[in-house]
Amino acid sequence: MKNLPKLNLSYWTMMLICTTMGELIGNLLSRNFALGYTQGAILDVCVFAGMIFPILFFKLTSDSFYWLLILMGNIGGTNLADWVTLDPLDDDKKWGMLQPLQLGTKMGSLVVMGSLLLILVIRYFVSKKRGEESPISSVFYWIAILLSSTFGTTSGDLITNDTPLGAFGGSVFLLVLLLIVYAALKMGRMAKSTAYWLALVLMHPVGATIGNYVSKPIGLNLGNVYTNIGLVILFLMIYFNNAKRSART
Repeated sequence: MKNLPKLNLSYWTMMLICTTMGELIGNLLSRNFALGYTQGAILDVCVFAGMIFPILFFKLTSDSFYWLLILMGNIGGTNLADWVTLDPLDDDKKWGMLQPLQLGTKMGSLVVMGSLLLILVIRYFVSKKRGEESPISSVFYWIAILLSSTFGTTSGDLITNDTPLGAFGGSVFLLVLLLIVYAALKMGRMAKSTAYWLALVLMHPVGATIGNYVSKPIGLNLGNVYTNIGLVILFLMIYFNNAKRSART
């Protein structure tokens, strides 16, 4: 998409930070604030969907709004992933048929990945017919962002809890895969659009596993609040540094 911020190291670092923050804030809302997975998912996804309208109807393309929407998509994706995979919390039981699906991380990851691939295929053909910057293409872009975040949480939890890699080993493994995608792109073995979406899909479980390692007892155990404070500071430092560089050019 032409209206994306510049795709450089800063972009991917900020994307990783937003992914990790989304994982932690989503958990904070559903568990610490006792919203539950169902209410948390409905609330977050509705706010995310509502935030897309300024982009479609007012052509709002500022970097700050883009990153706010990315963060909201990651928060919504985290709660949506928990709704797909986990057992209901106490607050969820009053929602009847809307209670969590309890598919588990393996089946949940397969279902979400299948949904993401379907959306990407639809977006590909829509973009070819209507153009990359058409409103309908933008809608499918943001749906794909939401689903890639959802997959990041389901697969990140799968790697952390259900494989010998754990949170730290899973983070290293996924970062190696990201480097392979980057190398393939630089060597001309992969199209830019393919590399972008592969990197994005891999980036979300990296954020989930890093979030698990830094915030939970299986790793550094800094907790959701302190980890988020550190990530916000780091994000703002990169964001304002980029803004200063842009102002000079």
